Amino acid sequence: MMGRMKRMKGAAAPHRPRFRKNPVKIKLTLLLFLTGLLLLTALFARQLCPWDPYAQDLSIAQQAPSAAHPLGTDRYGRDMLSRVLVGSTVSIYATLALVAIVTATGTAVGMICGWRGGAADAVLMRAADLFLAFPSLVFALAVAGVLGGGIQNAVIALAVIGWPKFARLARSQTLAQKDSAYMMAARLSGSSTLKLLLKHILPNIAGPILVTAVLDIGTMMMELAGLSFLGLGVSPPMAEWGSMINEGRSLLQISPWMVLAPGGAIFVTVMIFNLLGDTLRDYLDPRERLKIQQEESR
Repeated sequence: MMGRMKRMKGAAAPHRPRFRKNPVKIKLTLLLFLTGLLLLTALFARQLCPWDPYAQDLSIAQQAPSAAHPLGTDRYGRDMLSRVLVGSTVSIYATLALVAIVTATGTAVGMICGWRGGAADAVLMRAADLFLAFPSLVFALAVAGVLGGGIQNAVIALAVIGWPKFARLARSQTLAQKDSAYMMAARLSGSSTLKLLLKHILPNIAGPILVTAVLDIGTMMMELAGLSFLGLGVSPPMAEWGSMINEGRSLLQISPWMVLAPGGAIFVTVMIFNLLGDTLRDYLDPRERLKIQQEESR
Protein backbone atom coordinates (compact mmCIF):
# COMPACT_ATOMS: atom_id res chain seq x y z
CA MET A 1 0.00 0.00 0.00
CA MET A 2 2.78 2.43 0.94
CA GLY A 3 4.70 1.55 -2.22
CA ARG A 4 1.60 2.22 -4.33
CA MET A 5 1.10 5.63 -2.68
CA LYS A 6 4.73 6.54 -3.35
CA ARG A 7 4.35 5.58 -7.00
CA MET A 8 1.16 7.65 -7.27
CA LYS A 9 2.88 10.62 -5.63
CA GLY A 10 5.80 10.41 -8.03
CA ALA A 11 3.45 10.11 -11.03
CA ALA A 12 1.37 13.09 -9.93
CA ALA A 13 4.25 15.50 -10.33
CA PRO A 14 3.56 17.38 -13.63
CA HIS A 15 6.24 17.91 -16.21
CA ARG A 16 6.84 21.62 -16.59
CA PRO A 17 8.31 22.61 -19.93
CA ARG A 18 11.30 24.87 -19.64
CA PHE A 19 11.39 28.01 -21.74
CA ARG A 20 14.70 28.33 -23.50
CA LYS A 21 15.41 31.70 -24.99
CA ASN A 22 16.67 31.51 -28.55
CA PRO A 23 19.70 33.78 -29.21
CA VAL A 24 18.33 34.90 -32.58
CA LYS A 25 15.06 35.97 -30.96
CA ILE A 26 16.92 37.83 -28.18
CA LYS A 27 19.15 39.60 -30.72
CA LEU A 28 16.14 40.55 -32.87
CA THR A 29 14.31 41.97 -29.85
CA LEU A 30 17.35 44.03 -28.83
CA LEU A 31 17.86 45.39 -32.35
CA LEU A 32 14.17 46.26 -32.71
CA PHE A 33 14.43 48.17 -29.43
CA LEU A 34 17.52 50.07 -30.65
CA THR A 35 15.82 50.81 -33.97
CA GLY A 36 12.72 52.11 -32.20
CA LEU A 37 14.90 54.26 -29.94
CA LEU A 38 16.69 55.62 -33.00
CA LEU A 39 13.43 56.48 -34.75
CA LEU A 40 11.99 58.14 -31.65
CA THR A 41 15.17 60.18 -31.22
CA ALA A 42 14.94 61.37 -34.82
CA LEU A 43 11.22 62.11 -34.43
CA PHE A 44 11.63 64.23 -31.28
CA ALA A 45 15.06 65.63 -32.16
CA ARG A 46 13.97 69.25 -31.78
CA GLN A 47 12.78 68.63 -28.23
CA LEU A 48 15.98 66.78 -27.33
CA CYS A 49 18.37 69.49 -28.59
CA PRO A 50 20.24 71.19 -25.71
CA TRP A 51 20.90 74.25 -27.92
CA ASP A 52 19.38 75.89 -30.97
CA PRO A 53 21.01 73.97 -33.85
CA TYR A 54 20.97 77.03 -36.13
CA ALA A 55 22.01 79.72 -33.62
CA GLN A 56 25.45 81.14 -34.49
CA ASP A 57 27.95 82.35 -31.90
CA LEU A 58 31.36 83.13 -33.38
CA SER A 59 32.88 83.61 -29.92
CA ILE A 60 32.77 79.83 -29.38
CA ALA A 61 33.47 78.79 -32.99
CA GLN A 62 35.35 75.48 -33.40
CA GLN A 63 35.27 74.85 -29.68
CA ALA A 64 36.47 71.40 -28.66
CA PRO A 65 34.05 68.99 -26.94
CA SER A 66 33.26 70.11 -23.40
CA ALA A 67 30.58 69.74 -20.74
CA ALA A 68 28.53 72.52 -22.31
CA HIS A 69 28.98 71.19 -25.86
CA PRO A 70 29.64 67.41 -25.69
CA LEU A 71 30.41 67.15 -29.43
CA GLY A 72 31.99 70.59 -29.76
CA THR A 73 30.91 73.43 -32.05
CA ASP A 74 31.34 74.10 -35.77
CA ARG A 75 32.95 77.03 -37.57
CA TYR A 76 29.95 79.24 -36.83
CA GLY A 77 29.71 78.32 -33.16
CA ARG A 78 26.68 76.07 -33.60
CA ASP A 79 26.35 73.14 -31.20
CA MET A 80 27.31 69.91 -32.99
CA LEU A 81 25.22 67.64 -30.76
CA SER A 82 22.09 69.63 -31.55
CA ARG A 83 22.89 69.61 -35.26
CA VAL A 84 23.52 65.85 -35.26
CA LEU A 85 20.17 65.30 -33.54
CA VAL A 86 18.28 67.55 -35.96
CA GLY A 87 20.17 66.07 -38.90
CA SER A 88 18.97 62.60 -37.90
CA THR A 89 15.40 63.59 -38.76
CA VAL A 90 16.29 64.36 -42.36
CA SER A 91 18.86 61.58 -42.81
CA ILE A 92 16.81 58.75 -41.29
CA TYR A 93 13.29 59.58 -42.42
CA ALA A 94 14.35 60.62 -45.92
CA THR A 95 16.14 57.28 -46.23
CA LEU A 96 13.10 55.37 -44.94
CA ALA A 97 10.87 57.20 -47.42
CA LEU A 98 13.31 56.39 -50.22
CA VAL A 99 13.45 52.69 -49.31
CA ALA A 100 9.63 52.56 -49.06
CA ILE A 101 9.32 54.09 -52.55
CA VAL A 102 11.79 51.76 -54.25
CA THR A 103 10.44 48.71 -52.42
CA ALA A 104 6.82 49.41 -53.35
CA THR A 105 7.64 50.35 -56.96
CA GLY A 106 10.05 47.50 -57.58
CA THR A 107 7.78 44.90 -55.96
CA ALA A 108 4.77 46.03 -58.00
CA VAL A 109 6.74 45.96 -61.27
CA GLY A 110 8.29 42.57 -60.47
CA MET A 111 4.96 40.98 -59.54
CA ILE A 112 3.30 42.23 -62.71
CA CYS A 113 6.20 41.04 -64.88
CA GLY A 114 6.33 37.63 -63.22
CA TRP A 115 2.57 37.14 -63.40
CA ARG A 116 1.82 38.34 -66.93
CA GLY A 117 5.11 37.75 -68.77
CA GLY A 118 5.13 38.58 -72.45
CA ALA A 119 6.15 41.92 -73.93
CA ALA A 120 5.66 43.89 -70.70
CA ASP A 121 8.01 41.53 -68.88
CA ALA A 122 10.66 41.78 -71.60
CA VAL A 123 10.55 45.59 -71.82
CA LEU A 124 10.54 46.27 -68.06
CA MET A 125 13.27 43.73 -67.28
CA ARG A 126 15.49 45.09 -70.03
CA ALA A 127 14.98 48.56 -68.54
CA ALA A 128 15.96 47.13 -65.15
CA ASP A 129 19.10 45.61 -66.72
CA LEU A 130 19.94 49.01 -68.21
CA PHE A 131 19.73 50.72 -64.81
CA LEU A 132 21.76 47.95 -63.14
CA ALA A 133 24.50 48.28 -65.75
CA PHE A 134 25.51 51.72 -64.42
CA PRO A 135 27.25 52.34 -61.07
CA SER A 136 24.40 53.42 -58.82
CA LEU A 137 25.97 56.53 -57.28
CA VAL A 138 27.33 57.77 -60.63
CA PHE A 139 23.90 57.40 -62.24
CA ALA A 140 22.26 59.09 -59.23
CA LEU A 141 24.71 61.99 -59.56
CA ALA A 142 23.70 62.45 -63.20
CA VAL A 143 19.97 62.38 -62.38
CA ALA A 144 20.37 64.68 -59.37
CA GLY A 145 22.47 67.07 -61.46
CA VAL A 146 19.71 67.30 -64.06
CA LEU A 147 16.95 67.76 -61.46
CA GLY A 148 18.94 70.23 -59.35
CA GLY A 149 19.70 70.28 -55.63
CA GLY A 150 17.38 69.58 -52.74
CA ILE A 151 16.58 66.55 -50.63
CA GLN A 152 13.46 65.75 -52.68
CA ASN A 153 15.44 65.59 -55.92
CA ALA A 154 18.13 63.51 -54.23
CA VAL A 155 15.48 61.00 -53.13
CA ILE A 156 14.01 60.90 -56.66
CA ALA A 157 17.48 60.37 -58.16
CA LEU A 158 18.21 57.42 -55.88
CA ALA A 159 14.70 56.01 -56.37
CA VAL A 160 15.24 55.95 -60.15
CA ILE A 161 18.22 53.61 -59.77
CA GLY A 162 16.99 51.67 -56.72
CA TRP A 163 13.86 49.87 -57.95
CA PRO A 164 15.40 47.25 -60.34
CA LYS A 165 16.83 45.19 -57.47
CA PHE A 166 13.39 44.72 -55.93
CA ALA A 167 11.75 44.20 -59.32
CA ARG A 168 14.05 41.28 -60.12
CA LEU A 169 13.59 39.76 -56.67
CA ALA A 170 9.78 40.08 -56.78
CA ARG A 171 9.66 38.68 -60.32
CA SER A 172 11.67 35.58 -59.43
CA GLN A 173 9.59 34.96 -56.31
CA THR A 174 6.34 35.42 -58.24
CA LEU A 175 7.43 32.96 -60.93
CA ALA A 176 8.19 30.42 -58.20
CA GLN A 177 4.77 30.87 -56.60
CA LYS A 178 2.32 31.28 -59.48
CA ASP A 179 2.41 27.65 -60.67
CA SER A 180 2.21 26.11 -57.19
CA ALA A 181 -0.69 23.89 -56.10
CA TYR A 182 -2.31 26.46 -53.80
CA MET A 183 -2.31 29.06 -56.60
CA MET A 184 -4.05 26.64 -58.94
CA ALA A 185 -6.68 26.03 -56.28
CA ALA A 186 -7.10 29.80 -55.80
CA ARG A 187 -7.58 30.25 -59.56
CA LEU A 188 -10.21 27.51 -59.66
CA SER A 189 -12.08 29.27 -56.85
CA GLY A 190 -12.68 32.21 -59.20
CA SER A 191 -10.42 34.78 -57.52
CA SER A 192 -9.59 37.88 -59.57
CA THR A 193 -6.04 38.67 -60.65
CA LEU A 194 -5.73 41.52 -58.13
CA LYS A 195 -6.90 39.25 -55.31
CA LEU A 196 -4.49 36.53 -56.36
CA LEU A 197 -1.58 38.97 -56.34
CA LEU A 198 -2.42 40.77 -53.09
CA LYS A 199 -3.86 37.93 -51.02
CA HIS A 200 -1.80 34.95 -52.16
CA ILE A 201 1.38 36.03 -53.97
CA LEU A 202 2.40 39.08 -51.91
CA PRO A 203 2.22 37.47 -48.42
CA ASN A 204 4.36 34.56 -49.62
CA ILE A 205 7.10 36.73 -51.15
CA ALA A 206 7.07 39.46 -48.48
CA GLY A 207 9.78 37.84 -46.33
CA PRO A 208 12.73 38.09 -48.76
CA ILE A 209 11.59 41.54 -49.91
CA LEU A 210 11.37 42.82 -46.32
CA VAL A 211 14.86 41.54 -45.50
CA THR A 212 16.28 43.10 -48.67
CA ALA A 213 14.57 46.42 -47.87
CA VAL A 214 15.98 46.53 -44.32
CA LEU A 215 19.47 45.66 -45.55
CA ASP A 216 19.14 48.36 -48.23
CA ILE A 217 18.50 51.11 -45.65
CA GLY A 218 22.18 51.42 -44.78
CA THR A 219 23.24 51.55 -48.43
CA MET A 220 20.63 54.17 -49.30
CA MET A 221 21.55 56.26 -46.27
CA MET A 222 25.20 56.39 -47.31
CA GLU A 223 24.29 57.20 -50.91
CA LEU A 224 21.94 59.97 -49.77
CA ALA A 225 24.68 61.33 -47.52
CA GLY A 226 27.07 61.10 -50.47
CA LEU A 227 24.82 63.25 -52.63
CA SER A 228 24.51 65.81 -49.82
CA PHE A 229 28.28 65.71 -49.35
CA LEU A 230 28.70 66.61 -53.03
CA GLY A 231 26.21 69.48 -52.76
CA LEU A 232 23.28 67.75 -54.46
CA GLY A 233 21.26 67.04 -51.31
CA VAL A 234 20.01 69.44 -48.68
CA SER A 235 20.75 73.14 -48.93
CA PRO A 236 22.66 74.95 -46.15
CA PRO A 237 22.08 75.77 -43.36
CA MET A 238 19.75 72.74 -43.01
CA ALA A 239 21.40 70.09 -40.86
CA GLU A 240 22.01 66.74 -42.57
CA TRP A 241 24.80 64.32 -41.82
CA GLY A 242 26.32 64.25 -45.32
CA SER A 243 26.34 68.03 -45.71
CA MET A 244 27.76 68.41 -42.17
CA ILE A 245 30.71 66.20 -43.13
CA ASN A 246 31.24 68.37 -46.22
CA GLU A 247 31.21 71.52 -44.08
CA GLY A 248 33.86 70.14 -41.72
CA ARG A 249 36.18 68.36 -44.16
CA SER A 250 38.37 71.43 -44.77
CA LEU A 251 38.94 71.70 -41.00
CA LEU A 252 39.52 68.00 -40.38
CA GLN A 253 43.05 68.47 -38.99
CA ILE A 254 42.11 71.46 -36.83
CA SER A 255 38.62 70.48 -35.65
CA PRO A 256 38.14 66.75 -36.33
CA TRP A 257 34.95 66.58 -34.26
CA MET A 258 33.12 68.47 -37.00
CA VAL A 259 33.51 65.38 -39.22
CA LEU A 260 33.63 62.66 -36.58
CA ALA A 261 30.27 63.60 -35.01
CA PRO A 262 28.07 63.19 -38.12
CA GLY A 263 30.31 60.40 -39.42
CA GLY A 264 29.88 58.48 -36.17
CA ALA A 265 26.11 59.00 -36.36
CA ILE A 266 26.04 57.50 -39.87
CA PHE A 267 28.23 54.59 -38.74
CA VAL A 268 26.04 53.70 -35.75
CA THR A 269 22.78 54.04 -37.69
CA VAL A 270 23.95 51.97 -40.66
CA MET A 271 25.35 49.31 -38.34
CA ILE A 272 22.05 48.98 -36.45
CA PHE A 273 19.99 48.61 -39.63
CA ASN A 274 22.46 46.15 -41.19
CA LEU A 275 22.47 43.99 -38.07
CA LEU A 276 18.68 44.18 -37.98
CA GLY A 277 18.47 42.99 -41.58
CA ASP A 278 20.87 40.09 -40.99
CA THR A 279 19.05 39.01 -37.83
CA LEU A 280 15.65 39.34 -39.51
CA ARG A 281 16.86 37.12 -42.34
CA ASP A 282 17.96 34.47 -39.84
CA TYR A 283 14.68 34.73 -37.95
CA LEU A 284 12.54 34.37 -41.08
CA ASP A 285 14.52 31.35 -42.27
CA PRO A 286 12.10 28.35 -42.06
CA ARG A 287 14.74 26.13 -40.46
CA GLU A 288 15.46 28.74 -37.79
CA ARG A 289 11.74 29.23 -37.13
CA LEU A 290 11.32 25.47 -36.68
CA LYS A 291 14.28 25.42 -34.31
CA ILE A 292 12.79 28.22 -32.22
CA GLN A 293 9.41 26.45 -32.02
CA GLN A 294 11.06 23.20 -30.98
CA GLU A 295 13.08 24.89 -28.23
CA GLU A 296 10.04 26.74 -26.88
CA SER A 297 7.97 23.55 -26.79
CA ARG A 298 10.48 21.66 -24.67
